[in-house]
Amino acid sequence: MRGLRSVQVNETKRVAYLAGLLLAIPVIFSTWLIQDEQAFVRWVYPFFILLCVQWAWRTWRKGDVTRVEGEVLWGTGILFMAKLTFGFFVGDLRSNWVEIEGSYWVMAFMMVLAYIVLSPRQGFLFSLSIIFLTFLIGLLRLGPEVSQGSYREEFLSFLRNEMRLVAMGGLLYLLALLKDRLAQAHRQVEQMHTLARTDPLMGLPNRLALSEQLEIESHQPHGLYVVLLDLDHFKQINDRFGHAVGDKVLREVGRRLRTSLRKDDMLGRWGGEELMIIMRGDSPHDVLAAVERLREDIAFWPFDGVGAVSASFGIAEGHLGDSVHSLLDRADKALYQAKHLGRNRVEMAPV
Repeated sequence: MRGLRSVQVNETKRVAYLAGLLLAIPVIFSTWLIQDEQAFVRWVYPFFILLCVQWAWRTWRKGDVTRVEGEVLWGTGILFMAKLTFGFFVGDLRSNWVEIEGSYWVMAFMMVLAYIVLSPRQGFLFSLSIIFLTFLIGLLRLGPEVSQGSYREEFLSFLRNEMRLVAMGGLLYLLALLKDRLAQAHRQVEQMHTLARTDPLMGLPNRLALSEQLEIESHQPHGLYVVLLDLDHFKQINDRFGHAVGDKVLREVGRRLRTSLRKDDMLGRWGGEELMIIMRGDSPHDVLAAVERLREDIAFWPFDGVGAVSASFGIAEGHLGDSVHSLLDRADKALYQAKHLGRNRVEMAPV
């Protein structure tokens, strides 16, 4: 389940990145056309457009989304840090101030992206690096000017931008920590939910999990089959070889059944040496044949230190109007019939 969620998250991120890149490319291209008199835009933006195109292409072709997002983060960060430096030191400062302000907003966006892409600690260090570098660049440019009484308004605007980055960096760090704690709490709840529904000996769904699944499946009884199986003479195995060996036999039975079952079939421990399989089938004949193969998987190969072990199977088919209780009752009676007729066999409950 966790792997499935990871795939879904990656696919969502892939779509979001592709949409963002496809939106960014025409915007950057329009900026290049309109502001081509600026040397930085004229010479650097074409290379950045090509970068965005190849990022979009790799995202579209389902490349490594983690690598693409890292390249987008660092590539865009370096570009706009260079643009900020260019704006401060090349040309007229007041004429460049609109571009400097724009670069600050991009830096703020990069800090947000850093906390999405990186861990909270890495995002925090990335944000500190941006704050330190932008402050150093601005101070080197404006410090001497302000000391001489020039560019005071720009200096105040520069300080406001820096304070905005500091406040955003701190807030993002707190939110990232909160998100991680919530995610950890969610994982703990999921683990507790899983443990409460897992048999500790066999690692299979327990009676609670089977009952819940059976309740869900019973709403669509057509093609539903419940199989109860019980190991033959299991008490004798425990008495003769000990409970540790008996537990080993149970685990091996579970392993053999899991290997032969289909992906959508649910195998669990119903209680003691009794197991249950919830499965779907096109016809009773097909299900009977499939369960017969499961019986052979147990009986055909001897168990280490024990020898031959067999199991008896009872199958009940779901019908319209069935309750879970009646379905289980028919499966249990079919299992009893298999035991009564000599064990190591499969019996289907009558319709």
